[in-house]
Amino acid sequence: MSEPMPHTAFHDATRIAGGQLAVVALAVKAALAADPTAAILVFDNVTGKVVDLDLRGDDAEVAARYA
Repeated sequence: MSEPMPHTAFHDATRIAGGQLAVVALAVKAALAADPTAAILVFDNVTGKVVDLDLRGDDAEVAARYA
């Protein structure tokens, strides 16, 4: 089984998280909890494509979704 591709999240021009998608998703969820109007984008580091995240549920559910 191969490692999941790393991802990076930005709030405006500031990098807020990088690494495996589960880690990035939890950081994005925390950032949005602190500022629900934050403009956050998550990128796949290999393709450069924007990744949509499903952040519903508690932290354990989000982490399991992207494990």
